[in-house]
This record gives sequence, structure tokens and C-alpha cells, in this order.
Amino acid sequence: MRHLHAGRKLGRSPEHRRATLRSLTLALIEKESIQTIPSRAKELRWYAERAVTLAKRGDVASVRQLIVMLGSTKTNIPGENRVRNAIEKICKELAPRFKDRPGGYTQIFRLSTRRAGDNAEQCIMRYIPGPEESKSKKTKDKAETKKASKEVTKKAASVTEDKPATKKAEKTVEKPAEDKKPKASKKD
Repeated sequence: MRHLHAGRKLGRSPEHRRATLRSLTLALIEKESIQTIPSRAKELRWYAERAVTLAKRGDVASVRQLIVMLGSTKTNIPGENRVRNAIEKICKELAPRFKDRPGGYTQIFRLSTRRAGDNAEQCIMRYIPGPEESKSKKTKDKAETKKASKEVTKKAASVTEDKPATKKAEKTVEKPAEDKKPKASKKD
């Protein structure tokens, strides 16, 4: 029995498991949508949602806890740092998006296709889009469909205006209707 043993082992040692979840969390924060296997996604959900919850607090202690959770921000190479960029994105983009939401910041969608190498189940994990993003996406889709329908009607109108109907075209339209009548045989 596994009393008081929370979490999935994922077939890894504790250090390797922690490193895997850190890298998956960083990828999810950077891209806001990743493809993985369901067991990893279910385990990753806690890390990803915890990161947003810490960022929503907005104090220095929570930022330090994020650094501990996601890894060190110190590098010997000056310039960009993946963890710093992720923390900035959480604090500036994701936390304001979920300020009124008490939890449940992620979604998991199972895919019907399986991974080619080992036939493992696949799923997509992503952060829930904010209300502004979903509204803007719907309006963009509506605008694109209206624009496409206008272009189709313009093309159809220009084709009918450019090519006047010829006598041959009229005859070919009329002939198939006449040809469909059965012909009477002479033997009857």
C-alpha cells in the first residue's frame, strides 16, 4: 500500500524526476502548450499551477520560491537566462491573466495518435487562454471568414462579368436536358 506516498515516480530517481519536471515546466511557461505523455502531464500540473499561484502573490519571497522551484538564475555566461525569462513571463503575463481564478490554470487534451517510436499515448498540456485571448481569437476568426466570403463573391462576380455567355455555352447547357429523354426504338 502507498499510504502517504503522493506523486508519480515516472521511472526516475528523485533528482532526475525533479529535473524533468523543471524542464517541462519551463517549456510550458515559454510556449504555453507542450506535447507529452499523460502521466508526465498529470504530474506536471502541480508544478505549473504552483508556479502561477506563487507569481500571483507578487512579493519577493514568492519570486525566490519560484527560483528554487525552477532552478538557478545564475550563469557564468552574461546575457539571456531561461529561468529569469520564465519568471518574468509568469509574473507579467500569466499571473494577471489568472488573477480572478482560484486554481485550475492548465488543461490536458488526450490525442488519438500515438508516438511513433514506442507507441506511447500522447496529450497536449496548456495554460487556459484568458478571456481576452479567446474573444480576440473569435473576432479574428469571424473577420477572416467574412473577408474570405467577400473575396469569393467578388471573384464569382468578376468571372461572370468578364465572360459573357456565348451561344455554344447556351447550347451545351440545353443539350444535356434533351439527351436525357429515352429514345423510342424503331422495332416497336
